[in-house]
Amino acid sequence: MISPLQTTIPQPDGSDRHVIIEPVLEKDSEGRFGSTGVYKVFKDAFGDETHLFTEPLESEAPADDLPDEQNPDYLGKFVFENRELQHFEGQVLSLAEQAYLAVFIESYQEPDI
Repeated sequence: MISPLQTTIPQPDGSDRHVIIEPVLEKDSEGRFGSTGVYKVFKDAFGDETHLFTEPLESEAPADDLPDEQNPDYLGKFVFENRELQHFEGQVLSLAEQAYLAVFIESYQEPDI
């Protein structure tokens, strides 16, 4: 996964939890972006006309004004190595929600463009 994406996590009551999965990227020696295996998860509010920024950044400077742990929309992060889940860091998502998103991330296929 190279671009952030919006998805939902089914809840036991039949509702959905809306989230954004944001891959943490790194630039290779040829200037191309690739996955680090880390995926941050944030709350999302579908229907609020939010649009994800999927274009390359105009600046290389980090945009880390607010640490993730202080962001009220931050739900945690998954760390994968060789496409296998190593661990999840976070306190908000239930084990079932973590398992659902882990399978989603592991099985995600980039669309052909």
